[in-house]
Amino acid sequence: MSTPPVKLFRINTGSCNGCDVEFVATAFVDKFQISSMNVELVENVEESNLLVITGPLTSKSESFLKKYISKLKKPYAVVGVGTCSISCGIFRDSYSINGPIDKFIDVNVNVAGCPPRPESIAEGIAKGIKVLELKSEGEETPQKIEQILIGFEAPKKFRGRMSLNETICTACRTCETVCPSTAIKITKTQNGFIHNIWHNSCCYCGNCAFFCPTGAIYSTNNFDTVKLQNEKFSDLNTGIINLSTCSSCGESYMPPSSGLLGKAYIHNNLKKLNKSICSKCRKEENFKRMYA
Repeated sequence: MSTPPVKLFRINTGSCNGCDVEFVATAFVDKFQISSMNVELVENVEESNLLVITGPLTSKSESFLKKYISKLKKPYAVVGVGTCSISCGIFRDSYSINGPIDKFIDVNVNVAGCPPRPESIAEGIAKGIKVLELKSEGEETPQKIEQILIGFEAPKKFRGRMSLNETICTACRTCETVCPSTAIKITKTQNGFIHNIWHNSCCYCGNCAFFCPTGAIYSTNNFDTVKLQNEKFSDLNTGIINLSTCSSCGESYMPPSSGLLGKAYIHNNLKKLNKSICSKCRKEENFKRMYA
């Protein structure tokens, strides 16, 4: 006897429609493998047991979402598509936002991105189906589900998950300042700085990489943004930027970044620079060399 298809219903709770366009591509283009998952898109929420939600949840959409939640067949699984559904993204501080959606419904799988690639949405749906299967068998949502769909690749120039080269970062906070979704936080510690990028809030705009004076933060080709809900706040990139100790005065200081030095010094001048001393001692050393 054949297994009945999973009935998928999609709700837009206030998205810009970027995620919805990608969802349509995912659902109707064969190469993204949705057709092989035994999924049927339905028009009535009463029939569905797999709910896909896009958008940050506006105040006007709240009652709409609650009404549809009450009509879902049980057991059901919920997949949040797009950064807005996870953390409200760039709209998080808006007066009209009541989200994210997990304030009102238990989300099982989230797919970050602004918008996510169809491959990521397909993987999110596949994992949502896996969660639904386990729920139907009376099991709890697992803490981890290995990747289900394989063989997807993004173009080389694709603007994917952000990363950090901490060896050339100076913790100048430029990236933190220009990030529209507050996905970057730089924290001062006793020995230096901790640089965090929260992928569940990032909107992949590339502002941080564009304005970074040293090129320390950059976009990767990685579009794998599918996580279980219990991983929502742990999906981050953490870099440690350590201070150095001045060999002259013994004070802690931020060592000069090779990214900045490469712009400030040319030819052989960089080789003559004493990198083991702080800026204050370097000024004194330069003064003595020039006027002693």
